[in-house]
Amino acid sequence: MKVDEMITLNDGKSYGLLLDTEIESGKYFLAVLLNSKEEPTNNFKVFKETIKDNETYVDEEKDPLILSKLLEDYYLQVDED
Repeated sequence: MKVDEMITLNDGKSYGLLLDTEIESGKYFLAVLLNSKEEPTNNFKVFKETIKDNETYVDEEKDPLILSKLLEDYYLQVDED
């Protein structure tokens, strides 16, 4: 998975990947939920990437500290642009 890609989960919801970071416990992505027109909404999630047997899987990360760190990093990047 890479930043600026779109992923679709098994539930049919699509997310745009905004930012990635490596934290000691793995690789995480800040993602924004996309609406039916593939436009970003105000709903953000953090996904943890897992690679097993050359397949990539994502799990929603519920740790609020990781979400907070990724949101802070994202807004810092946006402010620099």
